[in-house]
Amino acid sequence: MLYKILRLFLFRFRPEFIHNIIFTFLPFFKFFFPLLRPFYGFNEYANSVTVNGLKFRNRLGIAAGLDKDGQLIEFWDTAGFSHVEVGTVTPLAQPGNPKPRLFRLVKDKGIINRMGFNNHGAEKLKKKILKAKKRVRKDFVIGVNIGKNKQTPLDKAHEDYAKCLDVLYEAGDYFVINISSPNTEGLRELQGDKYIKDLLFEIVMKKNEIVKEKSLPEKNIFLKIAPDLTDEELKTIYDAAVYYGINGIIATNTTITRNNLISKINQEGGLSGKPLKGMSDTILKKLNELNRESSDFILIGAGGVFTSGDYKDKMALGADLVQVYTGLIYEGFGIARKILK
Repeated sequence: MLYKILRLFLFRFRPEFIHNIIFTFLPFFKFFFPLLRPFYGFNEYANSVTVNGLKFRNRLGIAAGLDKDGQLIEFWDTAGFSHVEVGTVTPLAQPGNPKPRLFRLVKDKGIINRMGFNNHGAEKLKKKILKAKKRVRKDFVIGVNIGKNKQTPLDKAHEDYAKCLDVLYEAGDYFVINISSPNTEGLRELQGDKYIKDLLFEIVMKKNEIVKEKSLPEKNIFLKIAPDLTDEELKTIYDAAVYYGINGIIATNTTITRNNLISKINQEGGLSGKPLKGMSDTILKKLNELNRESSDFILIGAGGVFTSGDYKDKMALGADLVQVYTGLIYEGFGIARKILK
């Protein structure tokens, strides 16, 4: 209730302005974050799960895109989530698309963004993660969502993903290949048959090289896909992911469709939140059907998770883990407690 009152004030300002204020000033209070745990208190270790050797205290985490540069890693640990996926990060820092590029659809409980992988680059994120790991609890999992720089041509995209993996491999606990954002021109073409097999092959080979040369442990690599895929495209992606040893799929990123919206808005970008849930659930269901014979291939549900009911829907459709983004913006930092308690 308190957050709903605060939200009335916050929503008077542009979304990216409020986001920047929170993510700039809240880190100054990180030494007090552990004192906040009683306010988010609940059984954080309910439904713990081990995913290919990586233990999660519960099945709920923060999706990529919210904390691109790892500014609030310690806070997500405090608030009861089992993991945060930072990024999307690119090898080189880049400003992203022109502003404004973030829009609320309050009546629909949705958000449209066309941020364009704005981030400070892989080297800076590595430092942020390693520093945060000294303060978070040892069982808090930090995933890294990786992408390509805007200027990198598609036939060279694998080099950017490999570079991110090389720089961040020691820091991240798992990695996610983002080829599904609609906000970097041409990126979604990497999901197609023309690029997907070569891309996954090169990334897995890079991982194997890192593991061998640096004597580091094997780490999970997931693939994040779009909700706007045909059944044929989905099967192509799934088959390629299984064949090349990718550990799982995150379903899904944002949608470029604008079906059944109440809000009157004409903005390009990816739509997330409540309007996305049905599409994401459908993709998750289809993946689960494809995945019946592969017990060790992981499915992660993201898209439209606001309540415990939404969370249970994802689990029932085959999700091993569930992630929130837009739901947190509308429901507040206590959303993990509301969903899991």
